[in-house]
Amino acid sequence: MNTYEIIGGDNRARGPVTGEELSQWIREGRASGHTMARVSGGEHWQPLGSFPEFVGPLQGLPWIPLYQPPPKAHGMAVTSLVLGIVSILFFPLGLLFGIPAVYCGHMARAEITNQPESMGGHGLAVGGLVTGYIGIVMGAVSLVLLVVLCLSLAN
Repeated sequence: MNTYEIIGGDNRARGPVTGEELSQWIREGRASGHTMARVSGGEHWQPLGSFPEFVGPLQGLPWIPLYQPPPKAHGMAVTSLVLGIVSILFFPLGLLFGIPAVYCGHMARAEITNQPESMGGHGLAVGGLVTGYIGIVMGAVSLVLLVVLCLSLAN
């Protein structure tokens, strides 16, 4: 995350400070859109109002960084989706792969719901649940058909 330096009212450089701290200074009236600033280590000073990340705070809105990387996908969500897809592709073994896919999907969704800031992959978990349930149904149907076929051949 970037840090910033500004030229204070006494014409001295201040910083480095985080974007949140600088946003607080804007709210306190210690900095404005005309305050000269630069990204720490940068060469060019420019008015604070020319930084896109400070347009909101200068208008009284909270500071939000321009780029926030999404949280990393939960491992069980990925596992759920992979097992769910395998359960459909190898449908005679749908029960073997579908049941763990559903289990992993439910566990991942619960953990993602409890910690959404640090864990992502909700869509992957839902995809794993859907494909897992489809694989279970396909596996159960193929098992029933196999039993009926074996019984009909035995007679």
